[in-house]
Amino acid sequence: MKFSLVRAGAALAMVAAIAGCGGKQQFTVQGSITGLNNSGMVLANAGEQLSVPSGATTFAFTKQISYGTDYNITIPKQPDHMTCQIGGATGSAGYNVAIQAVIRCAQNTYTLGGQYSGLTPAADGTARTVTLINGSTGGTITLSSGVAATSTTTSTLTPSGEFTLTGVVPDGQAYGVTLISATSGLYCTLANGTGVMHDANVTNMVVTCQ
Repeated sequence: MKFSLVRAGAALAMVAAIAGCGGKQQFTVQGSITGLNNSGMVLANAGEQLSVPSGATTFAFTKQISYGTDYNITIPKQPDHMTCQIGGATGSAGYNVAIQAVIRCAQNTYTLGGQYSGLTPAADGTARTVTLINGSTGGTITLSSGVAATSTTTSTLTPSGEFTLTGVVPDGQAYGVTLISATSGLYCTLANGTGVMHDANVTNMVVTCQ
């Protein structure tokens, strides 16, 4: 009888403890991270903010939430030079066995380009071209003069203008663009063809032809 009373008392104490906590199971708002190579990322949920260091592969907020409580994980500050996306950022605690959001990060990327001039057709009116290639990370473009206007064609001449290579370059990556071919006696030079990508599209390359 004494043993039964002790067990009953322990059970009542446990019920009281659960009631004191609201009687609901608690959940940690957490998840995994891939590709986080830079510092600076800040996550937020329900008024709590969490700074995540470079190289982290998981995260967990310190404040737990009760069964049935909604969560909404956001990124108020992206990591330096990167952009991250969240899968499973919203939901209701208890819908799954555990909250497991997934954050995937990637380095920001930008384009290479600039201006060209002097790109005119050959003496016989045929088009002349010049090709540029980025040998570091890929990307090419072929600039064409168009065809001189005749009685059978109305192609517009484009002796000067702007260009952008195909492909993109990650922030912090070196690039090296070279001029690999020019047709029909066209002579061209390229300025500002090498450098390191820094948080913006490169637009200062200059192709000069004659």
